Amino acid sequence: MSLFDQLLQQAQGLDLGAVAQRVGLTPEQVAAAGRALLPQIADPNVDNHQATAEVAAQTGIDHSQLSAMVPAILEQARHLGASGGPFASVLAGLGGGATPADPNAAPAAPAAPTAAAPAAAGGESMFDRLKHAVDQDGDGNPLNDIMNKLGGH
Repeated sequence: MSLFDQLLQQAQGLDLGAVAQRVGLTPEQVAAAGRALLPQIADPNVDNHQATAEVAAQTGIDHSQLSAMVPAILEQARHLGASGGPFASVLAGLGGGATPADPNAAPAAPAAPTAAAPAAAGGESMFDRLKHAVDQDGDGNPLNDIMNKLGGH
């Protein structure tokens, strides 16, 4: 199972149609590009700019659409409660500070539902700490930093 498929399984209800509409692609293009790009992004030894360019050449999808697709997928996955596993692997590959998950490890059991994310030291949830790690320009929007890492503007 690809990293993209694992992320879809982790973020049950992820709407590829909504992601596709947001970036001007079809759901099939989002799925094909996600399967090709996300594993490369999660690999710390792969240059994200180069990987995005290669997937753009392979799929015929515009580089800017690919650059916008990844944050759209991650944002939706986060809203659906994704954390750890494939989600953390992609964030780590983007410089989010998470430790990549072992692709051979068994999927983690779903966390028990809580009213709010558990607070870490300093009163921040784990996602808040990841968001701050990715938000390199400090503007409160980590998605533009992810796009910049992928070469989008």
